[in-house]
Amino acid sequence: MTRYIVSRLLGLIPVLMLAVIITFIANRFVPGDPVMVMLGDQSADVALAAKLRAEYGLDRPVWQQFWAYTTGLLQGDLGLSFRFPGVPVVDVLADGLKISPLLALAAIAVAVPLGLMVGVFAALRRNTAADTAVILVLVAGMSIPNFALAAFAVWLFSLTLGWLPVAGWGRWDQAVMPVLLLAIPPAAYIARLARTFMLEVLSQDYVRTARAKGLPRRLVVWRHALRNALIPVLTVIGIILGGLITSTVVIETVFNIPGLGRIAIQSIFARDYPVTMGVVMLFTAFYALINLVVDVLYGVIDPRIRVGAER
Repeated sequence: MTRYIVSRLLGLIPVLMLAVIITFIANRFVPGDPVMVMLGDQSADVALAAKLRAEYGLDRPVWQQFWAYTTGLLQGDLGLSFRFPGVPVVDVLADGLKISPLLALAAIAVAVPLGLMVGVFAALRRNTAADTAVILVLVAGMSIPNFALAAFAVWLFSLTLGWLPVAGWGRWDQAVMPVLLLAIPPAAYIARLARTFMLEVLSQDYVRTARAKGLPRRLVVWRHALRNALIPVLTVIGIILGGLITSTVVIETVFNIPGLGRIAIQSIFARDYPVTMGVVMLFTAFYALINLVVDVLYGVIDPRIRVGAER
């Protein structure tokens, strides 16, 4: 298993390099001039524009810019921000790095138990009115966009009832709506999958045998059925966690939260290439590491997978 983990970690290197290449090329083909954005009202100053281009290396050919960037990257240097002259990219991303993963982890902590409970509840009441109602709610939860749910939540809980603040970050009550809104779609998706896999597992021979032996229903469901239904659901949970970090873009923009998502949007509009690439690399690393953790957890839940990996 140790060799497997090391090989997967080494496999992250080409993934990150591919992300760097694609993002670098995409940034250079986006319309707009970052120097003109930096200059603002002084954009007519040709001498100052030339000085900034030379300072940031934008006057060199694209392949030289890419070589300089990757060389610095291998040394742990993400470069300097265009939007904040002289400020390292690491410092620009530092505050957002403390917020976006926290939002995603809090949302998945709410979504996983909620989704599993709702999915098991619906599976145990298959083809009943309760099951139909749950399915309709799940479809709505997966279909309604985050920005629409956010607008409705702000109108109801902030403007109408006055229970929660409209926006901002720093207090616990300012995190309630963002976390819940992020948790709704994955919770609905997990519940739907949990229902499907639970129905499949409940029809297996070993479950019927456990029931025939007189084991309590709760023990059969939670120890035998759910344990085996959890393996395919676990894959989706890992993918969802990676997706939640990137989906914070909308929520952070709506609620004015200074996370990586809002930083990414601002850097794209400001043509801040180094910060944009830094955010993309972080998102890519998050996805890859989460998939690695999921693969390792497979072996914890099902020893057969661990034995196969060691062989």
